[in-house]
Amino acid sequence: MIKLLLLVIALIAGIIVSPDLAGHQGYVLISFANQTIEMSLTTLIIVAIAIVAIFFVLEFILRRLFSFGSSTRGWFSGRQVRNARRNTAEGLLKVTEGDWKAAEKMLSKSAKFSDAPILNYLAAAEAAQGLGKTQQRDQYLQLAAEQDTESLAVALTRAKLQIRQQQFEQALATLQDVQPTSPHNPMILSLLKQCYLQLEDWKALQVLLPQLTKADVITAAEATQLHLQAQCGQMHHLSQQNGSDGLMGYWNSLNRKDKHNPALVACFVKQMIVRHADADAFPILRDSVKKNPEQALISLMPQLTLPDRHPAIVSLQDLLASNGNNPALQSALGQMLMADQQWQPAKEHLEKAIALRPDVTDYAHLVATLEQLGDKQAAAEVSRQALQLAKPNQA
Repeated sequence: MIKLLLLVIALIAGIIVSPDLAGHQGYVLISFANQTIEMSLTTLIIVAIAIVAIFFVLEFILRRLFSFGSSTRGWFSGRQVRNARRNTAEGLLKVTEGDWKAAEKMLSKSAKFSDAPILNYLAAAEAAQGLGKTQQRDQYLQLAAEQDTESLAVALTRAKLQIRQQQFEQALATLQDVQPTSPHNPMILSLLKQCYLQLEDWKALQVLLPQLTKADVITAAEATQLHLQAQCGQMHHLSQQNGSDGLMGYWNSLNRKDKHNPALVACFVKQMIVRHADADAFPILRDSVKKNPEQALISLMPQLTLPDRHPAIVSLQDLLASNGNNPALQSALGQMLMADQQWQPAKEHLEKAIALRPDVTDYAHLVATLEQLGDKQAAAEVSRQALQLAKPNQA
């Protein structure tokens, strides 16, 4: 605008001054090399103004051309962005539908011009895994990480996909890298729980349980169940690694509440039986049955292989004195008397157990006892009753 104004002023000045200079045009000689140019001063002024005007016109034309090119580039760029948005939206829908091939193509192609390329790469990684392309999945995750090196979303997506691919050790490493910066993140805690369960890292799971409860990732009931599972798993692990001595040492290290938990007592006794340490397990089982005469514990009594069954038999008899209508106690005592070859009392207790709670296993024990007593007819009748009891279960 200023240049145009200067040009107009120069033209007006030329128009005003030219008549005065008409009679006094002066003389201008320009010499260079072997060339000379002669003109009047008025002509020189007009030529100079014309040259400046030409430069102004050329500048205007060039500016318009460059402006047109920029707007053209802007139009093409806007078109690419619009296409990227459309492809991203369609790609995300394809992920939801499970059309992995189309999803990967749309999402990866539109990532460059996407408003949030990190989302494209994360979704493309999921699509690649759906196609079984683990290496390509990791490349997309790396591209996503390059968009934001501290993105928690990238780490969580990587861990989820690794867990889905049953790469639990890799997933655990991924989660442990980000946990220090987000120690109370519910998703991290939940994924850690899955990894520990799959890797059977029971000690780590026990340490994690308070955090899971505090973050409301699990309920109190779920926490109790996971605690039992972790303790039983740890017992099994120690039983395999250190035998009955290591298992007994672990049991002695438990708090009083756990030692009185029937489910944990049952886990401990079963592992001790596997390690042929029945005699060491008996006092713990006996005391637990006295406090909690539950069927799960009582049924373990006959499974013990003891050098002397008399203490166990006496213990069950004492319990029956105050709880004679407990079918599990009657059955357990009958089985222990069978193992001690006391056939007649075994028969009586098994009959009482069946009268209180018909059970196919007790019928089988009773048949074996009657055969030992030589009462074939009674054994046949009990077998027939057992068959009638079993028929509904077979239907």
